[in-house]
Amino acid sequence: MGLQPLEFADCLTDSPFFRTKLAEHEKELERTSKFIKTLVHHGRDVYNAAKQFSKAQRAFAKDLMEFKFECIGNNLTDGEICISESLSAFARFIEKIEDQRDILINNSEDHFVKPLENFRKENIGAAKEEKKNFDKQTTKFCQSQERYLNMKPAKINDSILQEADTQVEFEKKAFYTASMKYVLKLQEVQERKKFEFVEILLSYMLSWVTFYHQGYVDLEDFMSYDYDLRQLLQKVRLEDVSIHM
Repeated sequence: MGLQPLEFADCLTDSPFFRTKLAEHEKELERTSKFIKTLVHHGRDVYNAAKQFSKAQRAFAKDLMEFKFECIGNNLTDGEICISESLSAFARFIEKIEDQRDILINNSEDHFVKPLENFRKENIGAAKEEKKNFDKQTTKFCQSQERYLNMKPAKINDSILQEADTQVEFEKKAFYTASMKYVLKLQEVQERKKFEFVEILLSYMLSWVTFYHQGYVDLEDFMSYDYDLRQLLQKVRLEDVSIHM
């Protein structure tokens, strides 16, 4: 069962039922806050792992680029040239993919981490500030009522009693205002979760999907090279077998 809706009219009655609903909304707010913290933490883990993987891939590509096939003779055949240059070609494909990964990683802070942190601070943080004010006004209103009820009319003149009435009325209005602001903020957070929060996660998914799609595009370019190289390797293998027969 989902959360019970908070109505502004409930702020005026401040019933136990209203307080129960309010407590459930506060639990959900805290759960969302912890969830976002976890997402940010694990998101950073993902990007840090991607950085390390990219670093290792580039080191691997560098090794491939620097290694040279030594062929016999001064005049190399077209096949031998292609084979000797194959490792450099592999390295270039790897570096091309890692360039795309770097774009993904470099955008991660602005497109994922900061937006999530800002959502938590600006929305959930604001709701918590409204709760502090609500709790403060609740305490002040209850105290003003308690003081008023503890007064003994027989021992207090009309001016003091009127002043106490005015004070209770003032605290009641302040309490109602704080209560409605708090309920409004809780409603705003729930609504913003439906679009702003989801938009951030959609951006995260699209960034990775775009990266993988770019890898697929690069793979298509590589496949033509892969086919030609495999044909050449098969030819060289057959020539080697024929020599040793």
